[in-house]
Amino acid sequence: MSNEPPNGGVPPGTAFYPAYGHTPAPAPPPPYLTYEYPPPLPQLDPRMFLPPQQPSIPPPPYMQNFPFHVQFSPAPLPTPPPPASPAPNPPSWSPPGASLLGQPAPSFHGVDYLYPRHHTVLHVIMDKFMPLDTATRLPKWEPRLFPTGLTVAELMERLGAPAADEADPPARHYGLMEVHELGEGRWAAGQVVLQGSEQAGKTLREMGWLETRGWEAAKPVWLKIHEESQ
Repeated sequence: MSNEPPNGGVPPGTAFYPAYGHTPAPAPPPPYLTYEYPPPLPQLDPRMFLPPQQPSIPPPPYMQNFPFHVQFSPAPLPTPPPPASPAPNPPSWSPPGASLLGQPAPSFHGVDYLYPRHHTVLHVIMDKFMPLDTATRLPKWEPRLFPTGLTVAELMERLGAPAADEADPPARHYGLMEVHELGEGRWAAGQVVLQGSEQAGKTLREMGWLETRGWEAAKPVWLKIHEESQ
């Protein structure tokens, strides 16, 4: 037991009032209200955020004494092949009759014409030239291209002669006369094919007017429309 009086010397049942003007010291806060700042983060090296660098491979010992420095680096990646070019469009097909001597066939209202295979060039006399007389002038004529499968009757109609049953007057017959050039302004009459005759049904090929006639390599064929009366 100590020698101090119990209860600080204050009788039991007696209230204790501190002296006027004396303020007791505040009690310390509870430990759960105490806040301490965390320690600062360590300083990071900025080089840690740089992309990884390709390591430099030192040269082998036997090349270290060279007067130049050789930098070894990994082989570059192979270049990818270029993209494949698109396949060309196939050429459009054209039938052989679509052109003649390099010229395309005409088109009529959207319908293309196809040329026959064989043609001949005929020299058609266009004026009232009479080859029976000695002539000193060259007649008016035009070169015309005809298929060799055309009949003589169809040729006469294409040149403007009426058909045998359409002749006016009926007594007049139309035909086609072959004229031969003799040179020096002289001409001679050849065969005459009348409209409605048996020969009028023959083709130009059967008459001997082939595709070789009319060109530079063969003697031309001279023809004129012939009229005669019964």
